[in-house]
Amino acid sequence: MSELGQFHFLRPWWLLLLIPLLWAIIALWRRHTSQSNWQDVCDPHLLTHLLSHQTGHRHRWPVVLLAIAWLLTVLALAGPTWSHLPQAMFQSQQARVVVFDLTANMAAQDLKPNRLTRARYKLLDLLKHSDEGQTGLVVFSGEPHVVSPLTQDTNTIAAMVPSLNPNIMPVYGENMAAGLTMAGDLLRQANMPQGDILLITATKPDDKALAAAKKLADEGYHTSVLGIGTSKGTPISLSDGQYLKDKSGAIVISKLDSASLKELARVGVGSYIPFSNGNQDVQQLLNSQQAHELRMQAAKVEQTTSAWHDRGRWLLWLVLPLALLCFRRGWLREITQ
Repeated sequence: MSELGQFHFLRPWWLLLLIPLLWAIIALWRRHTSQSNWQDVCDPHLLTHLLSHQTGHRHRWPVVLLAIAWLLTVLALAGPTWSHLPQAMFQSQQARVVVFDLTANMAAQDLKPNRLTRARYKLLDLLKHSDEGQTGLVVFSGEPHVVSPLTQDTNTIAAMVPSLNPNIMPVYGENMAAGLTMAGDLLRQANMPQGDILLITATKPDDKALAAAKKLADEGYHTSVLGIGTSKGTPISLSDGQYLKDKSGAIVISKLDSASLKELARVGVGSYIPFSNGNQDVQQLLNSQQAHELRMQAAKVEQTTSAWHDRGRWLLWLVLPLALLCFRRGWLREITQ
């Protein structure tokens, strides 16, 4: 398509200002071209000998110039365009949602004093170093719950971490898939085209969790995992001092299934980080997230989108000389005469 065929206005509603311009031109033109008030008291065949045509022509020029300035200004505001201007796309804002395990598996004591306490410390450390972008928090057991939507105020989230406990969850269970899905919902609701989901868990993912992680990765939300616990495992202590038992009455030994969690991180296009006594694991999670962000930014730089090239500003250069005439003594007075 030729450039002439693509001509249009980016802000056509400004063209409505041409209506009062047309009305003003008609009114002023009639005023300057009329035979003045003498036509009410003088015969028409004598009127042409009494009036000076030179004065009428002199008074018309301010009207014409003002109309041209108005027209050019309106056209500039309307944004005339006929060609595209390529521009790079950037998406630099980081967004992460932490999915925190509050199942009974977190009560195991293979990490001292227990998995839950150590996991909360890891979460606090993670929030402390999350100084860019937005962070949200979701917890899950039998059902997921939003503790905090995406926010830049990580201090508020940190203040709620000590209260995280399996006993606050209304439904017991291990619905990891629902927790991951809810994290994705938070990112979508915040209009984030990409983001990171950081899963802190001691629970073995089932097929639904793996499918949820893969679906999120396809949408641009990558899932990384921090495994809490050891492969040896321990029984799960209940609040009454007893150990959790299965349906057959056998004591449940909660072991960290690193292989399954690695598989979830793989299908989620993220990283699996094992628990460490220092802060190496948290730093690895942050580095993984930052690497993902850099990759996405690099991909965005390579992509381009086209925006219409607004040519209206060039019309304003034509308006400036006409605007200078407004400072000429008596010029505006001539318009109203």
